[in-house]
Amino acid sequence: MLSWLGRGALVGVAWGVTARIFMRLVSTDPEFSWSGTGAIVGMSALLWGGIGLVAGARVMERSRWWRLAPLPGLVLFASPGMVLVPGAVGTAVAVALHGRPLVVRALPLLLGMGVTLAPAFVAGDGDGGATPAPAWVGLALVVAATVWLGLGLHAWWRRWGRSEVPATSGGGPRTSLGPAAYDRG
Repeated sequence: MLSWLGRGALVGVAWGVTARIFMRLVSTDPEFSWSGTGAIVGMSALLWGGIGLVAGARVMERSRWWRLAPLPGLVLFASPGMVLVPGAVGTAVAVALHGRPLVVRALPLLLGMGVTLAPAFVAGDGDGGATPAPAWVGLALVVAATVWLGLGLHAWWRRWGRSEVPATSGGGPRTSLGPAAYDRG
């Protein structure tokens, strides 16, 4: 389980750095502090470490109680990070609808992303002018980080059960990353 925790925490650090970069690029009045950056990266590592524990517990057929592991990391969204939640939830729902028509899967994704990105488009550059080029790069990173977060949320809440982890010929559990793994929600 420690290796799953470590992998999740590394993903969290990468996600936190991406989030910090997009915050810097999107902001009209960027302020940078090492303590703020450390808090964002640390809380991201905490959240994603918990998601890693959930993934590990699922693969190792452990108790469903491991689903509680990411809860302390949700403090990340008690601040301005909460604007990412609608897009991430929309992404997770879209992934869970695998096998449905594209239009059905796209609706929660587009709705969630619209809610997430609307404030950036309404604000513009703050002076009523066009959004500067670095802000567009920041918006692209917001979308990437939001989709990334949605995939993590889906990994956290998707169905848990023995039928989900097919046995190998060697007798031990293994993961399946193919389309069949997503057919069960």
